[in-house]
Amino acid sequence: MDKEKWIRNFRQMKEQLSFLRLNEEDDEDELEIEEKALSSGNENKIDLPEGNLKEKLEKNRRKRFRVRLIILVLIVGVLGSFILYNKLHTFTDYIITESIENKVSSGTRYEAVGKVIYRYNSDGVSCVSRSNELKWSITYNMQAPIADVCGEVMVIAEQQGTQVYVIDTQGQVGHFETLLPILKVRVSKQGVVAVVLEDDNVTWINLYKSDGTAIASDKTTVAESGYPLDMDLSPDGQKLAVSYLGIDQGIMKTDIVFYHFGSVGEAKDNYVVSSETFTEQVMPEIYFTGNSCAVAVADNGFVVFKGNSAPKKSSAVTFDEEIISCFHDDDRIGFLFTNAEEEYEYRMELYNYNGKRKAKRSVNADFDEIRMQDGQILMFSEKECHVFTAAGRKRFESPYEKSIQDIFYFSGFRKYLVITEDSFDWIRIS
Repeated sequence: MDKEKWIRNFRQMKEQLSFLRLNEEDDEDELEIEEKALSSGNENKIDLPEGNLKEKLEKNRRKRFRVRLIILVLIVGVLGSFILYNKLHTFTDYIITESIENKVSSGTRYEAVGKVIYRYNSDGVSCVSRSNELKWSITYNMQAPIADVCGEVMVIAEQQGTQVYVIDTQGQVGHFETLLPILKVRVSKQGVVAVVLEDDNVTWINLYKSDGTAIASDKTTVAESGYPLDMDLSPDGQKLAVSYLGIDQGIMKTDIVFYHFGSVGEAKDNYVVSSETFTEQVMPEIYFTGNSCAVAVADNGFVVFKGNSAPKKSSAVTFDEEIISCFHDDDRIGFLFTNAEEEYEYRMELYNYNGKRKAKRSVNADFDEIRMQDGQILMFSEKECHVFTAAGRKRFESPYEKSIQDIFYFSGFRKYLVITEDSFDWIRIS
């Protein structure tokens, strides 16, 4: 349930419970009238009840207060029980509240961006609403499309090809072709595109505007810099982080290099503002969580770098066991390990970007994909889905009646969007 709905519901509840407020002004008026009657000395003109009228009024007031307090406690108890049930209960069933036809070719991929969804495959890319209403579409022909999203901007490129498309929620922003085959591609919120290009024993890391205008270029070789395993652009498009895998005197190493394409990096050699070497570690993934924080995921842990101009290592976590899977958002990073307990297949651990562990859970789940979205961990295979909270608590698990292609959560109350081969299914878990 979103923030506006919570505010509306709170106001409605406040109005509905308004009868519980003590009508002190009415009681005071009533008491004042009766006191005037008692003090006027005109007992013959007013037929007063027996006993002390003031004590009776005070007794009635206390009685009304107790009744209203009991009602309020009951309402709060019921409401609290419902909140706890909704928060702690693991739901195992669902109802399809709406199913919308979805006609696409096999191999279609999906990216949720704001209130729309991008779907792309080898034939083109389109933008649809959450009800699968087409907003626009672009056709192309790519053998192996790869994509990256930052904010509302998405880049789609042909791996081992030369085509690059930049789009946003309004449609095509730019299109260009490279001179060399593409290995990886990343995009910023402004539409700046970073591309790793392959040229025999040489790789190029080039930066372009969305229309293909060159911004910067860096030539690397395996002998000099190593092989670029991964890279990412900061949301503002000014910083580029690259993970290079190399060998130094027969020892494997990873170099994390930060480039700055603003005024900070203009005076630096090849725009390099900082770097750090990690021996006997492979870091196949690196990503930004904001303009001043980047995370390198290693085969045995993760390292966090922070800094606006020249990011430096701020924290690191190392594991003694094999990582089965890694998932993350802008606030947390999670890992799955093989569990030592026979009852559970995996152990899930969640960390913040200060390196502090926030949760540890034993879980059972059959999955092909896992990711974090809007504070929930979505795990799913073709036949079943599992949902965990950001604290690692299981919220939902169930087999699904159709072949699952993707799952999204948009902060709705127990509502999820399940995309299948032929439909957009809105489900409510129960």
